[in-house]
Amino acid sequence: MNQNNRVRKRKNKRRSFGTYLRNMDQKVAFLYSILFLLFFILFIRVGYLQTFESDDLTREALAMDSAQNKKMARGLIVDSNGKELVYNISKSDIYVDIDTLEKGKNSAKNKEQLISLAEKALNMTREDAEKRLEKKGHVLLKGDVDRSSAMRVRDTDIPGVVVEDFEARSYPYNDLASLVIGFTNKDGEGRYGLERYYNDVLSGKTTVLPSQEDPSSIVEGGGNLKLTMSEPLQRKTEEILDNFREKNHAKRITAIVQETQTGAIAAMASTDDYNLNYPYRPATKAQAAVWKNLSREQKSEMWFDNWRNFSVSDTYEPGSTFKTITAAAAIEENTTNPKKHYYCTGYVRDIPGITITCTSLPNPHGDITMEKAYAESCNVSFVNIARELKKEGMLKYIHAFGFGEKTGIDLPAEQDGMIPESVEDIGEARLATMSYGHGIAVTPIQMVTAISAVANGGYLLEPYVVDEITDAAGNLVEKHGIVVRRQVVSESTSSTMRNLMVQVVEKGTGKYGAVDRYLIGGKTGTAGKVSETGGYEKDKYISSFVAVGPMDDPKYTVLVIVEEPEGDYFGATVAAPIASEIMGTALRSADVPYSAGMKEKQAKKVIVPNVENMLLEDAGKALTDVGLKFNMASENVGAFGIVEKQAPKAGTEVDEDTIVDLKVDPNDANRKSVPNFLGKSKGEVEALLENSNIDYIMEGEGTVVSQEPLAGEELKKGTKVHLRLEEKPSSDNKNEGKGDSDNKKEKRQISTESKTTNSTKSRRTQDTRNKKKRSH
Repeated sequence: MNQNNRVRKRKNKRRSFGTYLRNMDQKVAFLYSILFLLFFILFIRVGYLQTFESDDLTREALAMDSAQNKKMARGLIVDSNGKELVYNISKSDIYVDIDTLEKGKNSAKNKEQLISLAEKALNMTREDAEKRLEKKGHVLLKGDVDRSSAMRVRDTDIPGVVVEDFEARSYPYNDLASLVIGFTNKDGEGRYGLERYYNDVLSGKTTVLPSQEDPSSIVEGGGNLKLTMSEPLQRKTEEILDNFREKNHAKRITAIVQETQTGAIAAMASTDDYNLNYPYRPATKAQAAVWKNLSREQKSEMWFDNWRNFSVSDTYEPGSTFKTITAAAAIEENTTNPKKHYYCTGYVRDIPGITITCTSLPNPHGDITMEKAYAESCNVSFVNIARELKKEGMLKYIHAFGFGEKTGIDLPAEQDGMIPESVEDIGEARLATMSYGHGIAVTPIQMVTAISAVANGGYLLEPYVVDEITDAAGNLVEKHGIVVRRQVVSESTSSTMRNLMVQVVEKGTGKYGAVDRYLIGGKTGTAGKVSETGGYEKDKYISSFVAVGPMDDPKYTVLVIVEEPEGDYFGATVAAPIASEIMGTALRSADVPYSAGMKEKQAKKVIVPNVENMLLEDAGKALTDVGLKFNMASENVGAFGIVEKQAPKAGTEVDEDTIVDLKVDPNDANRKSVPNFLGKSKGEVEALLENSNIDYIMEGEGTVVSQEPLAGEELKKGTKVHLRLEEKPSSDNKNEGKGDSDNKKEKRQISTESKTTNSTKSRRTQDTRNKKKRSH
């Protein structure tokens, strides 16, 4: 019984499992049928979309991709008056899906229609359009298309054509302030200038939108920048630089206008600007000719040169404008004062290996006050001023005035210059040359900011270009304000320096820096251009002038740097007139009141004589005889120097006391011309012939009355110069009417001559012994 039950149970189990399998087969079959039906419907739908709606899908895909990475509208850049210098415009990229374009029976017709449209609406050549449409996949037909042209393309029914809109930067003034403003790349990222420095502020944050969101959704934009610079002053400054460049054919002219009391930049310009709307194009016709045969890599190097802002990213030797820093430091440390006397022999010869000359040669300043030494740019006096200040003091104030460190200006790629790292790096030669701005490299922004500190009461300020930042709604987010880095010198020292700078313009080398009816102070500078391989480049100079005005209440500091001018290269005559015109424009545009007591000048006029090809000694006399002064920046020039060029040119009508700059050939090679010794004392003759290796014979006492060879004749090798001296007839009335100061000057001259005679005789005796040794 039990066994039968067990058999029945086993049979029932087999029957249940079989039924289960049969039921499962039916369910799977049903499921497969459903899936097959779904796939079939999907296949039909995809086929339909690809055939009839592929173009719309392509457009939607691009739009959704754009929406997912949509950026806020980039902020504006406006000048100090609110005038828009940079804003956004709508542009488009035109894409073509080649597979879609080539489908259907009308593909050839559609392609021809698109090529025709590219020629008419997109300004493309037929050849270029055909070449692009030969590619496969999704190709760019043309980028950066203006809105009106893009609309013409969008209105067509050509399959596969997609118009993608984006916002682009527009610079309505093209090259205005290009080195300051900078530009953006295709993705809207700042590349140079303010666009780069304030990129995060201008661009705002990236908003990620859902893919289903309408890509035209309105989002909040980035912040706006309001500059310290005004469009009219910036434009006028650039025009002035361009006009002067046409005259002197300089490689580059740079100018910075800074508010003396705040550090704000009112203008910053260079003749090496470029069109912000087309930054990759040549900046000039001459550059276009050079770029014609260059590779993209070679062009890229020149792009960076075009975009670099010399005012903050390059360095130069400031020359004698740096005497302002030396003077301020020495006055602050009480090692000198305006009335302190120095003595200029025309040379500094006590430094092994070098001889420093003064621009006053061949007529050295002699006894001179510190005030006059600054006004007339006496190198010898400033070497002694630096020695009194000592290495520690000199380096202390180089650092204090901000050299060797970044100023903090809100522009990218600022350099910190090159100064001695420690006192141990300052030898006697470097201490001497740094006193007048050689052997030290500074940026223009460092220099103008330091000069502002000298004039504004001694406060070193942080320069800045952006005055305000506002949000997209125009609400104030941040205002810069005045940032005092430190006080370098006292108000007393600053006041003294303002007076000294006025003397430079009124009585010294900076007369061309004057501005009618304003009290202006300044300082000239001329320096050789440093070679990349070391030393200085031959016949290449950097001329500069720094001005502050009006000195009764300083408003602006102006720095002008002229790089490699042709012909005349002195800061007094090349850079000072440029600074004068810029300063006058800035003061008038700001409605700065005229300085009290300043009237329109009515100076006496004189005609500049022709002194080219004359011995320097004779040239100097010819100029002083008609009431002119002269300046000479050539190194190591003695009495045998011959004037090669002069500025202003002969025949020019100028004011009395105008400084004529002379370029002098040292005339120290195989050829020599005999200078004019007539009327000179024995001491003066020996001073002139010192280190000349010329044999001479002097007979008699007093002054030279005759010479052989004559002045200007070529001195052949081995020829001796014969000089006859006679005492001048005495006269009881000779010194009648002269004051004590003249008598003191005469005594100092006699004393100096005596010292010079003794030292010269000693050197000449030694030279004779050396010659005898060589002859044996």
